[in-house]
Amino acid sequence: MASLSLVEELLQKPHRDILDVLVLNYLQSRSYLCSPVGGAEERHLESRSYLCSPVGGAEERHLESSEANEGSDDLEEDPFFFSDSQLLPPPLSSSPSASPPSGMGSSADVVNSFLCLVPVQVRSAQLLQEGGYESYVHDAHTLVTDCGSLSLSWDWPIRLRPPSDEDQFFEGPLLGVLFTRLGRVLEQPYEVSLQVTAVLSRLSSFSHPLLQEYLMNPYIHLSHCCRSLFSVLIRLMGELMQRIQPVSNLTDRLLDTRRHLLGLTPNTGLEHLTLLKGIIVLEEFCKELAAIAFVKLPLESRDSPGDSAGPAVPHLDLQ
Repeated sequence: MASLSLVEELLQKPHRDILDVLVLNYLQSRSYLCSPVGGAEERHLESRSYLCSPVGGAEERHLESSEANEGSDDLEEDPFFFSDSQLLPPPLSSSPSASPPSGMGSSADVVNSFLCLVPVQVRSAQLLQEGGYESYVHDAHTLVTDCGSLSLSWDWPIRLRPPSDEDQFFEGPLLGVLFTRLGRVLEQPYEVSLQVTAVLSRLSSFSHPLLQEYLMNPYIHLSHCCRSLFSVLIRLMGELMQRIQPVSNLTDRLLDTRRHLLGLTPNTGLEHLTLLKGIIVLEEFCKELAAIAFVKLPLESRDSPGDSAGPAVPHLDLQ
């Protein structure tokens, strides 16, 4: 917890070398990518259907933080992990005048990709009439602006170089720990989960194209046994669907947990409290990532022609 707090503090007023040493140097080769191969369409459909239905056969696969650099070795056997294929099918349509970076879809495509990760049966924000991802847009705009101001003089590249076919990808110790801890959201202390998601949100808000691709692009082809932020979330949602099976009155319990977290009700010793808190963290984190994606993508990919009133929030298809 203290180490994560220190990392967040370093990222709030960082020197360029901090991001280089902690994250960017490990992503430079882009060897987490692979080229599309035959039969990709079928795997795309499998990935899409995976987001909407529970997957059976979960295995224990949690790693110690000190072993984060070895975590990818076990992903090959992970039933919740998709490697050597695209996590999501490419967007069905895009405007030729709006070309989001790194092969991403439109703002609405990417926003929906993060929001649709959360299964409908565990969404609880609307039960207390809390806002959707739109409620995070103002904070996301502030965060992205702050991170952009910090990196303004760092001469970061605008375009990505071609991926290397030779280097074996290692995500680095920081991202390794963050991804591993994110994968434990359903079973670790609430405060740790909040710290993990806060650090990932700040990293996602920086404007470096490698961070944009690796952390914010749901459409990338991952190389064998590599993981990204989106792939970790996909696997976690599958585990979530397994874990909620024995929980009765799930909707009521999620509502009670939200009230407790908001200080509206005292702690009444709810069963499955860690799991319920983890589900709420995931729902809010996906909304936050959706808001960051909306803010970061090019304005032309989300504005209506002739709209002078500012960017409109894209229509969301959550079914």
